[in-house]
Amino acid sequence: MSKRAVLYARLSIATDESVSIERQLEAGRDYCRARGWQVVAEHRDDGVSASANAPENRRGWQEVLAHPRGSYDVVLVWKIDRLARKVLDFLNADKALQERGAAVAAVNDPVDMTTPQGRAFATMLAVFAEMEAEAIRARVTAARQALIKAGRVAGGAAPFGYWNAPNPNGPGKVLAKDPETIPFLIEAVERVLNGDSVNSVCTYLDEVAPRTGRKNSAAYWTVTVTKRMLLNPVLAGMTPHNPGNVGKQRGSEVLRGTDGMPIIREDLAVVTVEQFRALEDRLANSEPYKAATESYLAGLVWCGHCDRKMYRNAKTMNGKKVRVFQCQGKSGCGQQVTNLESIVEERFLSEFGHLHFARFVSQPTDYDLTEINNQINETVRRMQDDDADVMALAERLTSLKALRRNIPEVEYSSEWSESTSGEQWQDNPRTALLNRFAGVRLHKGRVGRKFDQSRLTWIEHEAEFKSDDPQEVFKYLSSL
Repeated sequence: MSKRAVLYARLSIATDESVSIERQLEAGRDYCRARGWQVVAEHRDDGVSASANAPENRRGWQEVLAHPRGSYDVVLVWKIDRLARKVLDFLNADKALQERGAAVAAVNDPVDMTTPQGRAFATMLAVFAEMEAEAIRARVTAARQALIKAGRVAGGAAPFGYWNAPNPNGPGKVLAKDPETIPFLIEAVERVLNGDSVNSVCTYLDEVAPRTGRKNSAAYWTVTVTKRMLLNPVLAGMTPHNPGNVGKQRGSEVLRGTDGMPIIREDLAVVTVEQFRALEDRLANSEPYKAATESYLAGLVWCGHCDRKMYRNAKTMNGKKVRVFQCQGKSGCGQQVTNLESIVEERFLSEFGHLHFARFVSQPTDYDLTEINNQINETVRRMQDDDADVMALAERLTSLKALRRNIPEVEYSSEWSESTSGEQWQDNPRTALLNRFAGVRLHKGRVGRKFDQSRLTWIEHEAEFKSDDPQEVFKYLSSL
């Protein structure tokens, strides 16, 4: 009685050196004709890596196993590595076939799984296939790292706003800003940093740079696609680099120097590293509800009686809806005031609008202590991941801490603003107020049609700390 065979073919990527799916199946048919076997089915997995996908996770192999038990005697592959490139995967696939009363055979490998010697030989072939896969992976990884460190593109499409340009210094491609789309990217970043919603940025991008003609990708600027574009470290001039990344998930690592800090390519950056961190924070938090008329005093008003923050609510008074700041809660005194924004504005401009103000500024330096601390914290966090390369991360942490120890002391100086507080108020009332005060305090007092000005006092910055050190003042103002 002739054997009944199921043909199985697999291919990762079609190249000139690879054996196509059709050639594998044709070789299988010839093999069966020469031996008088009957081909009962053919299954394939095209574009599927054996290193990254075990047989049981492939659709074609699942179809092989879906046939009723006893409906075939052998599964014929072109070579053992078409079935598996890992020993454990091969043994699991062989076990699954044994449970169905079938065995594995190969066109170009002398495999006889019906004898102990044949099983041992097939297992050795699987061992060599795994070794070959590891060698290929190592060569590809080394080549990719060399390209990235040389500033060349290692493959793949360029992110939005950029293009893979010819390398002016040799072969290959290098990433460069795309003059046609980079203005749209910069505008999208500025909108998000200014508080616009991601949805509104999606609408803007759909108008100026529609995602037409894209395959296997979103046809429109969705929130997910837009966030991924805005969180690409290349926006700050950093080069994505995940040498130890496993699987298809994109890692967050970047190319670094010997000191452990990211290498910044100024020719690619559209924002500073500090702005990129602000962008990350903005996108990491859900967008809060904003009232139609958001107040510049939000979070800056305190009750002078209870020493609690006062919050803004909408209330109906005499048939009209008004906005009031009120001391709320069970332990709040309940005092409230309407139109506080107008009261504070009139008082502030009359007292300080004509004055210039002094501010502390840090002197330019090649070192950013805040970003060094960010990198240290990020490295410590990554060390806790299950797949972390702890030794490499420990070396980086040592380099970063050494860099932090050796950076020079930051110097500060004071300078007078060119504009007056009144001029700054026209641009941004909140910033103008915070340049002079930490907020306002509202006290209990007479309530009438005219606001009692004695109820309102300014909260001085110096009230929060007792220091004449310019560095301490600068740190405090920066935290507001």
